Amino acid sequence: MQPSPFLLIIVMLVSISIVDAYAENRYNINLLKILTGYNDSDGMFNTPYGAVIDSNGRIIVTDNLNNRIQVFDSNGNFLFKFGIPGYDPGGFTHPSGVTVNSNGDIIVADLHNYRVQVFDRNGVYKFQFGKPSSYDGQFTYPISVAVDSKDRIIVTDTYMHRIQVFDSNGNFLFKFGKEGSGDGEFSFPTGVAVDSKDRIIVADVWNNRIQVFDSNGNFLFKFGKEGSGDGEFMFPNGVAVDGYGNIIVADTFNNRIQVFDSNGNFLFKFGKEGSGDGEFSFPTGVAVRDDMLVVVDTGNNRVQVFKISSTEGIELGRDEGKPSLQLLNGTVDVGQSIRAVVHSSMNTARFIWIGPDGSIVREVTKDISNGKAEDEFIPSMEGVWNVEVELSNGSNVERLNATARVIPEFPLAPPILAGLIAMILLFTARLGRKD
Repeated sequence: MQPSPFLLIIVMLVSISIVDAYAENRYNINLLKILTGYNDSDGMFNTPYGAVIDSNGRIIVTDNLNNRIQVFDSNGNFLFKFGIPGYDPGGFTHPSGVTVNSNGDIIVADLHNYRVQVFDRNGVYKFQFGKPSSYDGQFTYPISVAVDSKDRIIVTDTYMHRIQVFDSNGNFLFKFGKEGSGDGEFSFPTGVAVDSKDRIIVADVWNNRIQVFDSNGNFLFKFGKEGSGDGEFMFPNGVAVDGYGNIIVADTFNNRIQVFDSNGNFLFKFGKEGSGDGEFSFPTGVAVRDDMLVVVDTGNNRVQVFKISSTEGIELGRDEGKPSLQLLNGTVDVGQSIRAVVHSSMNTARFIWIGPDGSIVREVTKDISNGKAEDEFIPSMEGVWNVEVELSNGSNVERLNATARVIPEFPLAPPILAGLIAMILLFTARLGRKD
């Protein structure tokens, strides 16, 4: 028996708070939706591994054992897929990591074809680089990819215990790392991410730690050790960085997600082993954009999408001394308010709210007091809203921007109904695995 597609792609009608006790109730981790299923139908998965969220909010997932890439909109609706099993250009043999560059091109680590492939935003093949070898520019099991502000492509060459860096056309630039447990050495590096300073963050899986390097591959610092306590890891895999520099880690064998500030200080964690909402079975990939967090829940053959927000107006990981704009609730239902907070040493902040159709619907100037100003607005239209802020002190002007997503308002479902849906989902998925 195969699971029914309409039962296996669910936009959750109830936003489920799963705040971890160690977060001291300062953070809300709300489950927005689950994309799940165990077969090769559209929108279903067989051992998904990596994910990325592009500038349009599309969720792009590597469907590892189905040898394809699947693309969903920001509400979890299946859009399209590309790739077939094989070695020919555009084919895959166990694709793993995925990222996007500034042009929207989709870059895939094609694990068992020992190469990286590049596609346009519609999944049309463009080019590839790499082949099986230990030489520079070649790979022995490339697992993850990331891009920096210059669109350089950073690849974890896992079995060679190194990181390789290429230009946007796939030309080899340099490498760093070797096998070992010292600073700057690796034991099977997996996940890789790049922050706004172009620092390269690597999940050093067998050393149970995260290492951080500058853009030239020079070691900066590390954090984590083997264990299950706060800030400890059991085979971390995926890593991502949010807009405020927070480092998000899929702590795979601890079946949880851990979040750290830009200096590697533990902030909070969530999740535990299981197949329920907000629970995980060997999570591998993480992706973040704005306040949307995607977790690839590999052992459960699903992707879970969360909204991260703070309670009581606490900002996450803001870099002191630098102007910043934060939407404390950047994904809302129609009719709910969005609060924009700006930190700056300037005198005034002009908030400009731009609707999905490009029209300016609100424009207001506020004084910056004690380094902070804020504005709140209730959008009436679904889609992506842009918030622009012009900071001024009379002679100088700085500009910041952020995006918010407004989604359809769903009626609340009774908890019993939500639980029943989850039970049906789990039961049908298990039946599908036995075929």
